[in-house]
Amino acid sequence: MEAAFGAGPPYTVGVEEEFQLVDPASRALSPAVGAVMASGDGAGLVTSELSRSCVEMVSPVFETVSDLARELPGLRRRVAEMAREAGVEIVGSGTHPFSEPTEQPLAGGAHNRRLEDEMGWVARTQAIYGLHVHVAVPDGEAAVEAVNELARRVPLLVALSANSPFWRGSDTSLASTRIKIFEMFPRSGLPPAFRGWEDFVLHVEALVASGSIPDASWCWWDARPHLKFGTVELRAPDVQTDACHTSALVALVQCFVAGANGRAPEDPLFLAENKWRAVRHGMDATFYDFTSGRSIPARALARELAEELRPISQDLRCEAELEGVIEIVERGNGAGLQRAAFEKNGSLEDLVDHLAGATVPR
Repeated sequence: MEAAFGAGPPYTVGVEEEFQLVDPASRALSPAVGAVMASGDGAGLVTSELSRSCVEMVSPVFETVSDLARELPGLRRRVAEMAREAGVEIVGSGTHPFSEPTEQPLAGGAHNRRLEDEMGWVARTQAIYGLHVHVAVPDGEAAVEAVNELARRVPLLVALSANSPFWRGSDTSLASTRIKIFEMFPRSGLPPAFRGWEDFVLHVEALVASGSIPDASWCWWDARPHLKFGTVELRAPDVQTDACHTSALVALVQCFVAGANGRAPEDPLFLAENKWRAVRHGMDATFYDFTSGRSIPARALARELAEELRPISQDLRCEAELEGVIEIVERGNGAGLQRAAFEKNGSLEDLVDHLAGATVPR
């Protein structure tokens, strides 16, 4: 199985941010991705996703997270300028607060047509917006070790990144509604507990041979090896409204990948219990260690890991960005901030305006 691992230095980083396209008058989703991509000079910067109401910003590869943090606001401004030329605004939130997702037309292309044919109605629910974090690794074995480490950390990463409490005009009581919507897809959620690279290869080859998938890119787990980019890709987080939150999450992920030490993978069924707590309660979740019998609040675990990872962050030159995890703990994740903004006047339209302004501060 061909893969680009080791093509460049290890632990370089990049992100893909999926933004809502919103009509500035109605604040509803707008299927304007074609017009956005046709405006400005976005070659290599933006692409389309399954919904035409989504534009994805694909960052360059950065040597350090501090480089990414410095450039990310400017990259967002470029995408926002392209969107405004097309008559829309970009919004960073995992779900739109009130637009009906199934009414959003799907983007064209053979890939999306195949998805729609295979997924049926499920494909039409996917007006959702995620953050994908890529960290380069040297080889396939390192990729599987990193996937296992990220899977172990998915509950905390979800708690920190949850940013989709509103959907179809209501507060769902979830911190991340987007995650539950995406989990309707096959081969989503937590990855299998792979024992090594050969185990991953055999798993994918069996799925291809069965006719279930054309290639490994159709495995949409929360964390996966990305063969084309030579990276490990974390897919669990909602897109972040605040670019500083994105940088903090990337620093945390980079430290987890660099610190992966080949520990045996944890039971995905037990991890799923803690992931559900994060989806439901966000930073108010309390996690349970099924090995030690220890319970720990998400905020305490985040503080504990930020301190534990400090030496790795110093080696990777992302110490300042890792400190942003503590800011999320103290200030609140996106879901909490959205609810606080909504409570000011109870208007979902005003919430969209707030999110647009916080995604790309003018």
